[in-house]
Amino acid sequence: MKSFSIPRTARKTAVVCLALVAVVLVMLAMLVVPARAAARPLPIHAHVVTGARSRTTRDETLRAKYPTKPLALQEDGKTILAFPPRAASPSKALTVVYLHGIHGRAENGCPWLRDGASELGWLVCPEANEHLANDTFSWAGTPAEQRAVVARAERAAQAQGADADSASVLVGFSQGAFVALDLVHGGLGRYRGLVLIGADVAPSRAMLDAAGVARLVLAAGDLDGASGPMRRAAEHLRREGMDVRFVSLGRIGHSYETTEKEGLRDAIVWAGGSS
Repeated sequence: MKSFSIPRTARKTAVVCLALVAVVLVMLAMLVVPARAAARPLPIHAHVVTGARSRTTRDETLRAKYPTKPLALQEDGKTILAFPPRAASPSKALTVVYLHGIHGRAENGCPWLRDGASELGWLVCPEANEHLANDTFSWAGTPAEQRAVVARAERAAQAQGADADSASVLVGFSQGAFVALDLVHGGLGRYRGLVLIGADVAPSRAMLDAAGVARLVLAAGDLDGASGPMRRAAEHLRREGMDVRFVSLGRIGHSYETTEKEGLRDAIVWAGGSS
């Protein structure tokens, strides 16, 4: 009996047909899956990517009722990062101004302060007045020139609804803490409370009283060299009758990236006049 074999041409034709069928099935699958996905609404937090850019499909404030990234306010041609007050904030929203450290950027520290500041009112985070070659900023010039930066940030907050008649709260980190004290010492601006982080400072009760500063927070990481001196300065002021607190930021060095977020939050709220 002769064995039956399929001609080579027929085999080739069958292979080509099977390949075409496979291609058609893949194309149909590619058409059906996007159609089903398009029929479903995008989740609120989704991002749509177009080229190299992405955009949030809905306003993030509608999803979380509070932005996770700072807003960009414009004042006198300058961009000032800011976080708004939370919905439960008092009707008279205060202004909290963050002064960053040497070779710093406002965008780095600003989000770490939002939880406490947003309970008081508007948090505004200006860049320092000297723009360096490495695209960072430092405080330079006279206290009057530095005060101009703070005043601009306060106006930006007031344009958004912060109370212009209420004294501000200053939060200064490292070099920014020294700047804050220079402003207080020079009588440049009105400040109800200070939060000074990671700086070997020892303000006097007389200077703080003369400037109208009612509450002072000194804070540092346990591994920051400024921690010990700041603890001692707080104890000295406490003995003088100053309303002062020292706050440990946990087992960190010279930074505001605290492991004790609730402690920093409570300190900012307290410095603004709320217990």
